[in-house]
Amino acid sequence: MAEFDSPEVLKAIEELNRGNYSVAVALLVPLAEAGNPKAQCNLASLYQLGLGVESDGKRAVELYKKVAEQNVLEGNLSALAYNNLATLYFTGAPGVEADWAKANAYLTRARELGFEM
Repeated sequence: MAEFDSPEVLKAIEELNRGNYSVAVALLVPLAEAGNPKAQCNLASLYQLGLGVESDGKRAVELYKKVAEQNVLEGNLSALAYNNLATLYFTGAPGVEADWAKANAYLTRARELGFEM
């Protein structure tokens, strides 16, 4: 796994905080492809919300699943990924049909990992 809080990840998050979503996407893509779960989760959020990229629920699900399945406890990252998967399946998104059974299963897993609403 690539370094969780590498300088590159921190730079991408800084760009997110500034609202420079296209710049953040450009920084996050290679980090996510290299396996950094923090980059994957942030990039998934951008796809989910359509910030800096066209909204793509299917791509968001792929990225969130990668993070969720790694069981990253640092920063409750996998719990957050499971929660966001639940949200996508509760509401549906471009490329993702609503599926309440999946949503509930993901929400249960998020809570098991310590996600609190």
